[in-house]
Amino acid sequence: MTVYGADYVIVGSGAAGSVLAYRLSENPHVRVVVLESGGNDRAPVHRIPKGFFFTMHNDKYSKYFPTKPFGPHNTTEQWWRGHIVGGSTTTNGLVWNRGWKQDYDSLEAAGNPGWNWQGFLKAFREIEDFEPGANELHGGSGRERVQVAKPRDETTDLFIDSTSVVGAHRVDDINGSDDPRAGYGQYATRRGIRVSAADAYLHPALKRPNVRMLTHATVNNVTFSGKRATGVAFEHRGERHEVRAKLEVIVAGGTLDSPLLLERSGIGRGDVLAAAGVQQLVESPNVGERLQEHRGATLMYQIKDLPSFNTQLSSPPRYLATGAKYLATRTGVISQGSASGMVFFKVDPASDRPDAIGYFNPISTKTSQLAGSGLAVADEPGVMLGLYPLRPTSRGSIHITGPNAEDGGIVNPQFLTSDYDRKIVSQLVLKGREIFERGAISNYIVHETAPGTEVTDEESALRNSLEAGTNGYHPLSTCAMGPNDDDVVDADLRVRGVDALRVVDASVFVDQPSGNTSAPVQALAWQAAERIAAAH
Repeated sequence: MTVYGADYVIVGSGAAGSVLAYRLSENPHVRVVVLESGGNDRAPVHRIPKGFFFTMHNDKYSKYFPTKPFGPHNTTEQWWRGHIVGGSTTTNGLVWNRGWKQDYDSLEAAGNPGWNWQGFLKAFREIEDFEPGANELHGGSGRERVQVAKPRDETTDLFIDSTSVVGAHRVDDINGSDDPRAGYGQYATRRGIRVSAADAYLHPALKRPNVRMLTHATVNNVTFSGKRATGVAFEHRGERHEVRAKLEVIVAGGTLDSPLLLERSGIGRGDVLAAAGVQQLVESPNVGERLQEHRGATLMYQIKDLPSFNTQLSSPPRYLATGAKYLATRTGVISQGSASGMVFFKVDPASDRPDAIGYFNPISTKTSQLAGSGLAVADEPGVMLGLYPLRPTSRGSIHITGPNAEDGGIVNPQFLTSDYDRKIVSQLVLKGREIFERGAISNYIVHETAPGTEVTDEESALRNSLEAGTNGYHPLSTCAMGPNDDDVVDADLRVRGVDALRVVDASVFVDQPSGNTSAPVQALAWQAAERIAAAH
């Protein structure tokens, strides 16, 4: 067994791990080791924004977590996450959606000093290189390039204008307010090329002599001397190794992997650990609990007399021609992330801010199940709108099934178990339909292809969401921060009950920050690095 040494050991190279590696290694006197269980990100497909169609559900670049049955018909799913350098930022849809003041001030109000909108906005401005230019909300010289979707197209313009029927207004900056609004999406791209967290932070950090990364390094557990974390035990190329941390171990595996690592290390709920054959070190009842995830639905329509991406992608010759255009110009459908347009709107008129989000694309697929073969482009021109509650309140869990990393974990989604979620989701499709039935785009609709006649009222809308709906790929809160003894981490993201161990990733958020999680997690890690460095 080889034993490595470092000051900081970072487990995971995704949105949080990449930022932490970059920021902590700015001090040339500290040594940083990053362990990534997936492989490298050198394949050209990872540079192409629409490449996520081929990587998000590909077990070469991603891994899945099975769910327990949910819903009236015991539906099961696989939740995919990036298993590669850069984590899910290498395989995701690239949407740069930041949330707003209330999302972050609520963190501080819940008993987490310093985690507020002022701090997150400062971090966003420091990490962003916003293509339209710096202003009071955006930075212009950061490491993460952010572009607005382009070129503009007639179909997306018509959709944006049509959202006025649900109370939204057109904006140039979709991250510029918390109003009901619609506009072109923003992506983590530079000149039509993906900018993952690894591209922005980790690869530059690896050019420094004090940073080292190992890929295909599967961490089994954190090692301890008493209750002080001393490092991690991992497997690399079939052999067991250990890396010892002089200062801290930082877990940045994401919402699904981080709680599993804590549990394999003896930190968690007693009955869960006993059932998995793990000796308990610290009772921490909420490890793996409080899991949040969006559960929504998809509207799809066949259209006429409007341009649709279907015509560019519905056959091999057309796809090759579109690909050739992208290679020559870095523009077109392939240069965009997962949503050409976005809308934030109110399903419940009593809501004091938008409570739902829609992701629009001038493209349609053969099924509304956007995974695997469901990503096949429909033969006829079409459009789609993915709809989700912005801030779901149902809480699920994820827990280990055995003592070793290869045993994996299992998710209990608990979708739509709160009255609030059922109220919002029961109206999502019905409200979203208004855009296509009453807006200007209605003149170009041939018919609704999904969900169609399956959804006619609130009850059938709920059933459709559970049986044929989709997830937002934005899980959170399984190691949530808080001031109470049963909160997994404190306001400095230190794991309660032990020393020299932190969790820094999406799992520490208490609630959903209004949608996508890549930007919020990068801003979280940016601030966390300051706290970690200050502590030493």
